Formats: sequence, structure tokens, C-alpha cells
Amino acid sequence: MLYAVLAVVSGLFLIYSISIRPLSRKDISGPMFFVLGGVLIAYFVPNEGANLAGGLDYALPLIEMTLSVFLFTDAAKAKLSVLKHSIQYPSLLLFVALPLTLLLGIGTALLLFVDLTLIQAALIAIILTPTDAALSKGLLENMSVPAKIREGINTESGLNDGLCVPLFLIFILLANHPDTTLSSLEIATIFARELGGAVIIALISTFAFIALLRFAMTHRYFANHSSPYLLLGFAVLVFSLAQTLHSSGFIAAFVAGLLFDKFAPKHMSKPLIEDSEHIANFISLLIWCLFGFVVAYLVIPEINLTIVLYALLSTTLIRIIPVMLSLSFTALDLKERFTFAWFGPRGLASIVFTLMVIDTQIEGKSFIATVAMTTILFSVFIHGVSTKPIADSFSDK
Repeated sequence: MLYAVLAVVSGLFLIYSISIRPLSRKDISGPMFFVLGGVLIAYFVPNEGANLAGGLDYALPLIEMTLSVFLFTDAAKAKLSVLKHSIQYPSLLLFVALPLTLLLGIGTALLLFVDLTLIQAALIAIILTPTDAALSKGLLENMSVPAKIREGINTESGLNDGLCVPLFLIFILLANHPDTTLSSLEIATIFARELGGAVIIALISTFAFIALLRFAMTHRYFANHSSPYLLLGFAVLVFSLAQTLHSSGFIAAFVAGLLFDKFAPKHMSKPLIEDSEHIANFISLLIWCLFGFVVAYLVIPEINLTIVLYALLSTTLIRIIPVMLSLSFTALDLKERFTFAWFGPRGLASIVFTLMVIDTQIEGKSFIATVAMTTILFSVFIHGVSTKPIADSFSDK
């Protein structure tokens, strides 16, 4: 049966690769295609759903590593000169819209799911607060979309994962130990360790890597055929070092990407980034296929109308209202503000947080995971279908 599944997955990659242009014209993104493929596979293998949850934690390191590579490469492609003049937009999204989104998500969860505790509602909200720019590549790569929007969304996506990690860890701690109370000093210590440590690790690692890269180039140690592994290995190394030292690996990877963009040799950075992205894209599509498989077994049987309602609200209004409010006093017009507000797709970071919850013994973890995965599923299709039309609408301006 394993080889039959491998044959189907390989066939999906073959079909997707051959027909990527017509699929794109039909607004069918890679994640959409492979999620559907994963659901399809689930109906052709023996029902092992009862044993599936116990093995999901083995996929967590792979998903985390893939996310770290995307964070690094997205940051390494950022145009810092553009971002420098538009820093107010990601700042407002991160420090005004993000807390409001979290609070609105908690309040909506408590309103719709009356049996939830405050900490359980907070876990659902924090899982679904980070965004994934990789699901909006059609927007980020469309030159008709103003650069301030593309770079703002990309930067927000890169940093909000890491900013949510300390809060997520605090909520997990409180859920595992309901009688525990954290002082303001303890909370500040967690944030300082997660964020400050990540920046320091990124600084040291990136400058050491760039020096090593220059040395290898000078002495002709570098070979083109090994280039796909350079940034892939470095991004995962930075992430892993930060995680090992109890800092945010996601922030470390993103900051390292920004530093690499600024200080690495320009004639080499672009091909290195592109080569690494190809491998990361391949792995991410495998993850989306696995996600579809998990959804078919563990999520679809548990979905009800209340969960669907929360998922729809989380995908739309719970994101849109805070962002529109946070950007209301900027120079952006209504369409630009709405574009910022709409493109908050949930992706790999939310999957990572969900798997981390499943791997705990907290009460209600199955329900939390069901709500989160339903929202991610809706987001993949809602944002996937809407990316191209919205991006193309800017070419008419």
C-alpha cells in the first residue's frame, strides 16, 4: 500500500508540473491541488485515522524546517530600500493589527464555542493569527501590485510567525498547568529570550556564513551543482540553533534572510535563493498533500456548522477588521488597505502550531486542532482562488 501511495503522490507531481499553466489560469494554486490530492489518497488507503494522530509529531520537524527556508528566502528577496520607506505598514500590521486580531479571535471563539476555556480560545486564536505569504505568491510576484503592498505583506508574514511564538508558548504552558500564574517579569523574560536571542543568533550566523561564502568563492571551493544546498542548509542551521538555545527559530531565519539580502554578494544571492526555493517548494507541496490526508481522516468527520462559521470569520472578518482599523489613518487608499487586510492566509506556521498542540496532553486538543485545520483548509482555497483576480486588478490602475 505504501508504494501505491507513493505512486499516486508522484503522479500528482507529474500532473501538476505538466499542467501548471492551465491550472494557474483556472486559479488553482499548488497548495489547493495537493490538498485535494491528499484528500483523494485518504479514500484509497485503509482507514488508519485512529492511529494517525500519534504519528503526526514526526512530521513537525520537516514542516518547521520548510517554513524556516521560506522565511529566509522571502526575507532575502525583500527590497530593503522599498521597505525602508514603507516600514509603517508592516509595523502597524504587527503591533496594532496583530494584537487586535488575536483579541477578536479569542472573543469570537468564546462566543461561538461556549464550552471553551479562555486559554483554549486563546490557543485557537494564536494558532490562526500568523499569516503565510507563500500562499499569496501570485500577489507578491505580480509587478502591477505596488511594491509597498508586496513588501509590507511579505515582511508581516515573516515576522508575525516569530512574534506569535512567545505568546503561543505561554498559552501552551498555561493550558498544561491551569493553576500556573506568570508574572509580568516572567512574560517579559520569555519574549526577550525568544526575540532578542533570535536576532543575536541571526547576526552572528549570517556574518560568519557570508565570510565563509566569500572565502569559498575566492579559493574556488564553490561549485554550481552544490548551490541548491547552500542556503537551504544555512536557513535550517540558523533555525535549529535558535530553537536549541530556546529562541524563536522563525524570527532568526527571517532576520538572517534580511541580513543576507543586505550584505551578501549581489551577483550570487539571487541564483542561490532561487535554487533553495525550488527544493523548499517541493517539500511544501508534500506537506500540503499530507495536510489534505489528515483533513480527510481527522477533520472532515468532526466539522459542524459552528466550526465552519468560526473558520469563515477567522479567514475574513477577524483579519479584515483589525487591519482596516490599523491602516485607517495612513495614506493608503481603500483598495490598498483592503488588499493588506484580505491577504492573511493561514499556512505552514499555523500547521506547526496545530501539531505542537496535538503533541501535548492539554484538554480539548482535538477540538482545537479541528477548528484550526478547518480554518487553514478554508484559507487555502479562499485566498488561493482570490489571489490572481486581486493582483491582476492593479494592472488596470
